[in-house]
Amino acid sequence: MSANTVIFDFDGTLVDSFGLSVRLSNMLAPEYGYRTVRDSEVPTLKKLPLPELFKQLEFPLYKLPVVMAKARREMGREIEAICMFDGMPQMLERLRLAGLRLGIVTSNSLHNVQCCLTKNGVLELFDFVHSAKNVFGKHRVLSKLMKKMELSHDSVIYVGDEGRDIEASRRVNIPIIAVAWGFQDKERLSKMSPDYLAELPSDIEKFVLSYFTENE
Repeated sequence: MSANTVIFDFDGTLVDSFGLSVRLSNMLAPEYGYRTVRDSEVPTLKKLPLPELFKQLEFPLYKLPVVMAKARREMGREIEAICMFDGMPQMLERLRLAGLRLGIVTSNSLHNVQCCLTKNGVLELFDFVHSAKNVFGKHRVLSKLMKKMELSHDSVIYVGDEGRDIEASRRVNIPIIAVAWGFQDKERLSKMSPDYLAELPSDIEKFVLSYFTENE
């Protein structure tokens, strides 16, 4: 029987990097041929699935790998200024004290994630950090990771802030907690019927402990 494990997305779920991500996107837009984001349109754009968002920004998808690589490098210059959401470090500590394993799956770089976690004093709470560059293939990333680590489907919960996190979890048949404070609008996430929609970090803890207790 594999150890009960909670896997987190990073940007928008654990750390408040939305503002920096928008700023970096706008900075790179002229170089890579897509349009910038105005502050006034952020609420509308947060309601869109990722393919539609790219369409609205006139983003050339074939440039996505090089743009993301450049954005990750630029983010690395400011990563130590990114903070975790209020209450997140304390919640993570309580999950570890409850005997759970914690991990991260992210499209950000391993260096950026580890630097940020170290700055926020929580690196030692995580058993693993897995960086994968495939934005649209998170279900494959999760499936391969679970197989590699010998994690059973009833011993894993995923936590994310985007519709693609919900879709990925459904495809690999694991519960998904969607968070209301991330990159996508909580009403859109709610319509996609996650197993739970967390309004606060402490809500994650409540669902996780209840779920694993019920499935012992």
